[in-house]
Amino acid sequence: MGFLRKKGIDRSRLVLSYIMAGLCMLLIVGNVAAFLLMPKITGTIAVLLSNVITILLMLIAIRPLNVLIQKEFDKKADELAMKAREQKEMQERIATLESENRELSSRLDTVSQTSGLPANVNFSFKVETMTYDKSGYIVKEEPLERFLEDPAYKIADKKGLGNRITRWIDDNLNHPGQKRVLYIGKYYIKASIGIDFTKVKFSLSGDSIILYGVRFTKLNDLAINRSDDDVNHCWLLSDNEFETTINRGDFYREFTQEYARLRAEEADAALEEEVDNLCNHYTAVFRENLSQRFPAVAFCDSIDDSTASWFSLKEHLHDGRILGIASNMFLMADVMSDSLKQTPAQALPQGTGLQI
Repeated sequence: MGFLRKKGIDRSRLVLSYIMAGLCMLLIVGNVAAFLLMPKITGTIAVLLSNVITILLMLIAIRPLNVLIQKEFDKKADELAMKAREQKEMQERIATLESENRELSSRLDTVSQTSGLPANVNFSFKVETMTYDKSGYIVKEEPLERFLEDPAYKIADKKGLGNRITRWIDDNLNHPGQKRVLYIGKYYIKASIGIDFTKVKFSLSGDSIILYGVRFTKLNDLAINRSDDDVNHCWLLSDNEFETTINRGDFYREFTQEYARLRAEEADAALEEEVDNLCNHYTAVFRENLSQRFPAVAFCDSIDDSTASWFSLKEHLHDGRILGIASNMFLMADVMSDSLKQTPAQALPQGTGLQI
């Protein structure tokens, strides 16, 4: 409504300006005609009065004429601004189209070049026999004295005067008593275990067939869903005859952070060792069963210093000497996968003894 009202006012002012400008023009013409028709007035007085009246009428006409000129100026300015906007939009559109054109040309050139390359596709195959999934808590509580001189725990290096003063205030005023570190940390591991047959190679030695790479390994680390309720704390406790307090002072902050980091690394290493032990166990079982079926098969864990000729298993499956062995390996791995899915976690071989 405000816009319509303003537009109506502007239009009425414009019409009024036209009327006033036209009226002033008529008055000026009438003024000149009147003095021409009055011969009794002397020439000098007539010219003077005519000029004075004309000037007064022009002064009155200036305001409506200014309105008309300003209106025309605004109209031209709007037209120029619109043309400038249209030109800018056109330039931006041209720049966008040129960029898209360059990108499409580049894609076409890339497709043209790659399509002319010879294709060399290698099929890989892995047999996943189990998923190893384990989580739990590690709880450790140790006296602080064990770590005071160990540079790995960031306390032994704090020998400056300021550090000694801070430590004395912390040990004797803020948190007096015997100090011990308490660590509670949640650990996780989740990985797929199996045989990567792309790494299996064989070599012929007389009547024997030597196999390399027949080993269970960790194929992939799987995504772990951590819980918001997990407890992970590393506290420095101070015990005296009255109470036990948690020491959160700056002097020991680096120590608790480093202690927690090292304990987490120990847990990760222990879990990886469990996975390795599990892989070694099933590797031994797998190889024993394969040897019972094929007495001529032997196994090799390293070929770095070997002078024999080694061939990829996946590229020689058509070889009659290899086809039966490969088929049995696939079958045995598949059977082990099905049986392990039905085996309770408690029945799996234990590794380093991390407690859940």
